[in-house]
Amino acid sequence: MELAQRDFEVLKLTRTFSQLASTHITELLFSDRSHSVPDRVLGRLVKLSYLSRVGRRATGEKGGAGAYVYQLGRAGRLLLGVDGRLSRAVNNHSLMIADMYLELRRAERQGVLVIHDWAVERAVPPRVRADLFVSVEYPAQRRRSSYFLEADLGTEPLRVIREKVAGYWDAVELSEDEYFPYVVFVAKERVRLLELERFFQGFDEELREMVSLAVVTDMQNKFLML
Repeated sequence: MELAQRDFEVLKLTRTFSQLASTHITELLFSDRSHSVPDRVLGRLVKLSYLSRVGRRATGEKGGAGAYVYQLGRAGRLLLGVDGRLSRAVNNHSLMIADMYLELRRAERQGVLVIHDWAVERAVPPRVRADLFVSVEYPAQRRRSSYFLEADLGTEPLRVIREKVAGYWDAVELSEDEYFPYVVFVAKERVRLLELERFFQGFDEELREMVSLAVVTDMQNKFLML
């Protein structure tokens, strides 16, 4: 069966993030269609093994069942040249990276910013990989800026975050660019944001100037201040 252009877009976007919830796919690729259309498309791609359902995304503190989560199926992996086994578990970290990207696209639709470049798992030599890199323009302010975004679910030990910040500082010292992108740790919950704020207060001033913090649902307001 021949795939439509939007089918390929669904597969390529899923490959980029490794896993996506149906809500991500619907808003990013089917905002111009009724809700029944993405359901039919996703169901057909699963039936043809281009996509595979991993499970449902947990919602709320009690972890209730939410939207279906998708990854590339065997046919999809073969088509796009992706190696590795199918995951049997929902990857909440990948889903939060997709959440951050979705928030940026929402801000773009609202005219707050324009996305010029973005990448998932962008290498930042010599030893860091950013969860999400984005270069944006703020038309109303007539300026551009770039960010390395780190998705924080509140489960990573603070020592690991310290090591990552040190890796970014190594990148700053190696960089020959006039400006280095802000490193923004994006917390899922505001309580975690407060914990990170206290943690970063113990860093040297130069490191504190490199790092900023945001909650995923308030990203665009935070970025306007950077």
